[in-house]
Amino acid sequence: MGVIALISFISALGLLSFLTYRFIFWRKYYKRPLAENQYVVLIYNLLLVDLQQATAFLICLHWITKGHVYYPSAPCVLQGWWIQTGDPGSGLFVLAIAFHTCAVVLRGRQLPYPIFVACVVGLWIFIIILGLIPVGMFGSETFVISEAGWCWIGPDHETERLWVHYLWIFLAEFGTVVLYGVMFFYLRRRMKQAATLRQNHQENLKRLNRVVIYMVIYPLVYLLLSLPLAAGRMSTARHIVPSRAYFAVAGSLMALSGFVDVLVYTLTRRHLLLETELSTTDRMYNYTESNAYQTHITTGRDGKKVRMGSRFRRGMGMQSINDTVRDDRDSSTEDIVRKTDMELAELGHGVYQETTIEISHEPAEPEDFQKGGRHSG
Repeated sequence: MGVIALISFISALGLLSFLTYRFIFWRKYYKRPLAENQYVVLIYNLLLVDLQQATAFLICLHWITKGHVYYPSAPCVLQGWWIQTGDPGSGLFVLAIAFHTCAVVLRGRQLPYPIFVACVVGLWIFIIILGLIPVGMFGSETFVISEAGWCWIGPDHETERLWVHYLWIFLAEFGTVVLYGVMFFYLRRRMKQAATLRQNHQENLKRLNRVVIYMVIYPLVYLLLSLPLAAGRMSTARHIVPSRAYFAVAGSLMALSGFVDVLVYTLTRRHLLLETELSTTDRMYNYTESNAYQTHITTGRDGKKVRMGSRFRRGMGMQSINDTVRDDRDSSTEDIVRKTDMELAELGHGVYQETTIEISHEPAEPEDFQKGGRHSG
């Protein structure tokens, strides 16, 4: 177990160092900041938890050199803390990846970046709270030698184990299965509908489907590697304690999470970065079936400007044609359609057109009535 934890520790630390370097010096390698790629940020945080989890099981090498587990001791407290926060933390970030991917699939766009950062910070705060709750309840007797042979919350506190540990692991395991099941059937239905749409819509859906496939690997890995240890702990809660050998194998699988996550990212990195970069250029996946136009009516008095424009974008460049007419007459205007109801209709590969229609309603001037009266006479 300790050797496997060492492999995961080195792998996770190496990839974290690589990503940190790319986050800082992104201009050498990317057109946009890598830290703005929400998928990569979630994987980065998952690796942080994997590193913490690997460190916890790495302490088993210390127990081997000592001949047995010592309690109370600083290594015992550290191992208990890292297991208590690392196991559910890994599951919660896997669940966050599933939620984020599902939001992109269903909403057609990623979260606004400030909200996304706030969610990540909030998740870390919640993970720390899960570790502080038992410490606040039991103090120095929180982390003792468990039935598995390493330090963690004692078997006398099964209720606390359930609410601050087991619950979140099983929620992550089964929650991801449900979310990815929903995404699978949703994308399958949309792909069938896309057969009657333009080819560009089909390409966007295929690209999104590939992103989902890449991201589903992480929950699948977590489910396969964490389920044996979670099952053993739940068996202990029913007073059916598995053998030390069972916990050794289950713990080794859990400690392997960091290495496998690094391996998955290494194999899918180029494709993941390419697909997410293409899909998030406008932070929006344009596969909606509706043809929505923005009709905007402005309000103004003296010095009012009526603006009509059509903009075309090719790649990263922008070309715009704007006609501005100055009118000094009063006008009464309003919004007919929400400003966010806008269609970026695709004209071809990498070409978009934004159409804005502005309508102005103006009262007639007195001289207009006078002219009308003279003509009628």
